[in-house]
Amino acid sequence: MQSPGLHHETNDGVGRTRYHLTVAKNNATASTDAMTAFSIWTGKPVGTQANLNSSYYFSTESPGSLTVSNASNWPTRGFWIRNRTVNGGNGDLRYVDYRSGNTLYVKPVTWGYVQFKSGSLELKSGMAIIGSTYGTTAIIDQVVVTSGSWAAGNATGTLILKKIVGSTFYNNDSIKVDDTQHALVAATSTRGYRGFTATNWYANDKIEPTADIDIGINLPESGLFKNPATENIAPDGVIFSHHTAQEEALILESLLAENSVGIWIRQTILDGTQARQDIDGSLSTSWY
Repeated sequence: MQSPGLHHETNDGVGRTRYHLTVAKNNATASTDAMTAFSIWTGKPVGTQANLNSSYYFSTESPGSLTVSNASNWPTRGFWIRNRTVNGGNGDLRYVDYRSGNTLYVKPVTWGYVQFKSGSLELKSGMAIIGSTYGTTAIIDQVVVTSGSWAAGNATGTLILKKIVGSTFYNNDSIKVDDTQHALVAATSTRGYRGFTATNWYANDKIEPTADIDIGINLPESGLFKNPATENIAPDGVIFSHHTAQEEALILESLLAENSVGIWIRQTILDGTQARQDIDGSLSTSWY
């Protein structure tokens, strides 16, 4: 199953995310023909897992480099890598601008997340925000409201941020747009890409090329799937995560006969990204 329109290239100064929907249907008509443990995972570039040669300390401002034991069959430019060791085995991601031999030249970590509370004026994708304590700035990529409402002045949720400049958005900071408070910070912000938390990497950590896309499940309501205004707005209520093998697949407990499920695909495209020919946007599925 190939995802539509997969193309990664931007030079807009901030980067963007794109969202596309693929639909899978159980065409069986007998009620006993359920697709049990319906599992979904993505393709990823070729490349054998390697060891990190020495410690790599990530930067939030400047490009960096790291060297692995053997990257000879990895892509040469414009790809993501995953550290499988850090964060308790959960991992961490970096974007590689280009590879020279076994040395990888990576982008700084300029994206991240901040939880907010007491939202009284709506925050929207594309807004430039500033924190009240140290003047940290960022551009909002996505707004995820988890409870409350802007109208009631109690909206809470998470902002996915890009082009973060400065240190951190601190707990109880005012989140301001054009010098007007829209919400408060609910917990100190975190740097990282695509749902991962950025951390330092150490010698012998396991590193491998990883997928360009993340996926999330959307069950239809009254036969309809989520319908964001543009391809750059996240579908409301869909949780995205990273699944690159059957052993870590995204699993739907059961897909009943004649029922459908939406599989949303998220592409995270960093500023200065160049297109490459071997991007793998495929989706694999299995069931019992």
